[in-house]
Amino acid sequence: KPRGVKPHRTMNSFYKYYSGELVAPVLTVFVGGNHEASNHLWELFHGGWVAPNIYFLGYAGVVNVGGLRIAGLSGIFKDGHYRQGHWERPPYDDGSMRSAYH
Repeated sequence: KPRGVKPHRTMNSFYKYYSGELVAPVLTVFVGGNHEASNHLWELFHGGWVAPNIYFLGYAGVVNVGGLRIAGLSGIFKDGHYRQGHWERPPYDDGSMRSAYH
């Protein structure tokens, strides 16, 4: 990785799945974490399909797949942001950009 490049600000391969250029070979269920595209995932707050064969559980969700119950919570814990709720709205400034995924 080149010096000075912040890995969480680089475009990796997900856009290829999001655009339909690639299709996940198996069902993929995920939650939001630390460096996902929070602005896109906000549109699916309660969960939904983000690409063929790729399902976002939402900020908190449960699905049943073939009799297996899968549950998840999105985000990371940061004490200073925990009780603030979701107040961030585009366009993000430096503070709201970081808070969006906490």
